[in-house]
Amino acid sequence: MFAGAAEVWKSTEEIEVNGKKIKKEIYVTENIMKTINLSETGGNETIIDLKNDKITIVNHKTESFQVIKLSQYIEFAQQLAEDIKARGHISSDKVIPDLKFEKKKNSKINSWDCEEWLVILDGKPFRNVWIAAELKDAPILKFKQKFSKIIPDTLVKYRSINSRIESYFMEKGMVVKSVKLSSSKRMPVITQTITDIKPVTIKSVSIKIPGTYIDKSAPETKAETSETKSN
Repeated sequence: MFAGAAEVWKSTEEIEVNGKKIKKEIYVTENIMKTINLSETGGNETIIDLKNDKITIVNHKTESFQVIKLSQYIEFAQQLAEDIKARGHISSDKVIPDLKFEKKKNSKINSWDCEEWLVILDGKPFRNVWIAAELKDAPILKFKQKFSKIIPDTLVKYRSINSRIESYFMEKGMVVKSVKLSSSKRMPVITQTITDIKPVTIKSVSIKIPGTYIDKSAPETKAETSETKSN
C-alpha cells in the first residue's frame, strides 16, 4: 500500500467526547509532522520538524504562537527528570503506571482488518484499542518511530500513558481506533477513530502564521520565526 510512498500523506481522525466531535488532521513527510486540531473554539496547529530541530505551536484561539528548539526541549526535560529524581521527590517505581495488554478478538474498523486489545492500567480496564497490521508501514507511523529514537533512555520510562500504549503496538500495526473507558460516571468515554489515510498532492508541509499573532517564543528563537509569519 505504501510502496513508493508519496511525499506527503494525510491522516484524518475523529474524536468524540460526550456526543461532541472534534476533527484532527495530520500531514506527514519523512522529517515533518503537522497536526491540526479543528474545533469551534478556534483550534491549534503543531509542526514537529526533525531536520530543522524545532517545534512550532500555533493557538488560533489566543492568536499566539511559540517556536521551540526540539533538542533544547528534550535536554530540559531530561535535566528536570534527573534533578527531581536526585532530590528524592519521585521514585520511578511509584510514578510509572503499570500497563498490561490483553488481545481480545479480530474485528473490522472502516476497511481495515484489526485486532482488538484491552489495555489494563494498574489492574483496571483502561482502554480498548484496535490495531490494523496492514498499516504498520504507514508514513505517519514511520515518522513516530523516527521521533521516538531521539528520546533519551532516561526519559523513555516517563513518557505519557498514551505514548507508551502507542509504542507497544508500533511493531504490530497502527492504532486506528481507541476508546478510553470511563473510570467513573462523571468521567466521559472518549472515542478516537482514524477515518482515512491517503496521499495528498501538496509538495511540502508548513504553517503560515498571521502577522498579528503574538510570539511567545523564548528570546533566542524569536529571530527564527519571522520567515513563517504572513502579513
